[in-house]
Amino acid sequence: MSSESEHIKLALHNIEAVDYLRARPEFCDWAATVAFYVSVHVVEAVFFHDTKHVGFAHIRNHEERERILKGTKSYENLYRHYRALQSASVIARYLRSADEKGLCDYMNHNQVESTLIKYHLAELIKTAGKFLDPGSAGRLIEAFDRFFR
Repeated sequence: MSSESEHIKLALHNIEAVDYLRARPEFCDWAATVAFYVSVHVVEAVFFHDTKHVGFAHIRNHEERERILKGTKSYENLYRHYRALQSASVIARYLRSADEKGLCDYMNHNQVESTLIKYHLAELIKTAGKFLDPGSAGRLIEAFDRFFR
């Protein structure tokens, strides 16, 4: 079972990957997808730290994670931003085909950066900081600011 610090380490790694991808407009779909996976690890770290609401520390699938976020009043702001990132990731990963438009046809790379990364991911990280160990929260915020501010 992963710990809060292991999820933070994975989130930090993914933040670096988002930074790498966002600089390449042709990969805006992957930047959105990896931004969602940052949020997955941040939420998992919150669940690990805040087990009083979850009852256990590790969620094994997206549906269960979403159910807990959606059904826990204190997580409503986390859920709002998580859901926006999740939706964009689903579009990026599954709705592209030879005759369909993909995420980058709906959002250009500047919109992915401003809306998904600098707004939704930033707000998710800020909100998560209220639930996390101060050291974990500080590491996330510092990394986010280094790459995206």
